[in-house]
Amino acid sequence: MQLRPQKAISSTMEDAISSTFVSGWAWLPSDLLYLIVEKLIPTSDYIRFGAVCKHWQSVALLQKQRRLKSRQQQLPMLIIPSKDNINDRRGLYSVTHGKNCGFELYVPYNNRCCGSSHGWLACVNDNFGVNLFNPFTKHTILLPPLTEVPQDIRKHAYRRDHYIKKVVLSADPSLFPNDYEVVALFDCHGTRMAHIKSGDNAWTHIDQTIRYFYGLHQIIGFDDVLYYRGQFLAVSREGGVFSINVSNGSTHKPHVSIVLPIVPSIDDKAYLVESSQGDLLLVRKFQSLNYNECFIENFSFKVFNLFSASGGRTGPEWIQEIESIGDDAFFIGDNQSMCVSASNFPGCQPNSIYFCIDDWVGVEAQGHLDMAVFNLENRRFGTRYYCLSRSQKNMPPSIWILPTMVCKTCSTRRRTPCRIVHKNTA
Repeated sequence: MQLRPQKAISSTMEDAISSTFVSGWAWLPSDLLYLIVEKLIPTSDYIRFGAVCKHWQSVALLQKQRRLKSRQQQLPMLIIPSKDNINDRRGLYSVTHGKNCGFELYVPYNNRCCGSSHGWLACVNDNFGVNLFNPFTKHTILLPPLTEVPQDIRKHAYRRDHYIKKVVLSADPSLFPNDYEVVALFDCHGTRMAHIKSGDNAWTHIDQTIRYFYGLHQIIGFDDVLYYRGQFLAVSREGGVFSINVSNGSTHKPHVSIVLPIVPSIDDKAYLVESSQGDLLLVRKFQSLNYNECFIENFSFKVFNLFSASGGRTGPEWIQEIESIGDDAFFIGDNQSMCVSASNFPGCQPNSIYFCIDDWVGVEAQGHLDMAVFNLENRRFGTRYYCLSRSQKNMPPSIWILPTMVCKTCSTRRRTPCRIVHKNTA
């Protein structure tokens, strides 16, 4: 029997469910079913496979642990306001189908998410503690509060929601409950940074001062953080890349050190992305402002290759702008930047950047533009985008999230005092 190509699997899975018992596919040998499961990349196809019959479900369950450990690539989805603007509900938008998935997730936070990493959302509570919440398992991790928060920030809800700029994890706490780290950029412009490991009692603040010759020094503000090859890296708005040094064995206090100098340019925001081939890339977003109407009217992007995983030459002199990212598709915003191979997900546009819009871009006919796609080949926007309706303009902004599958035994062994709360609310 010849397996069908990946692009045909999604469109035929529903037919397989309805015709299973007629065709006798329910009794295909387990070894053959294992081969089929290995070809299923989207989580939705994996779930459909297990829904065919009990025999197929048993095969899917046996392969679940292997699938979790393999960290198989999944397509990010956009968390959007619920259809009826319910405070503790969020919808899921599929970029491949260009529509709402039709079901909602329970999210018990009615404020901006300051991060999305490995399937976990990061939200700030009233005490400036960071709550990590997995909307697929309804598990919550309560991290300690950040200290030395100015009183004027505490008094204003909007400034409180935007005080923590971004939160990034080193690994999925569901799979590595005793071995994950968290970095938070805060003080609005990323001029402060803190780090915590699973089991720590408090955040460790990172010195962001860079010292130059003749006694000159500068505090660096950061736009983005990425966990790359066992180390956290941060990028400044000016395009400089820095390592975050938090080793317990070091005699120096936690600090940042420059890895790659600033790539000269004037942009709006910078992101770090790991390509599907393992290369480290810098994405710079540019925007033009309509000063008369006070809204952003256009975006553009540039991509730079900073480090090649294939072992090519590296260093400041080898940083270069690249015109294409090939089959890759990037997903950037307040989330940890993500990359997928578009050919694995029919409907996903290759050589494109999917980005959330965190500033006002004017008003479309149906509402505010919230997500768009930029194609690097023709330097134009794609035809698929997502707009908030007028009734949703005061709802928390959308954010990308990675769908996760969690084994029950993986989510029970955890180290305190990063407290875990199991949410059973439907």
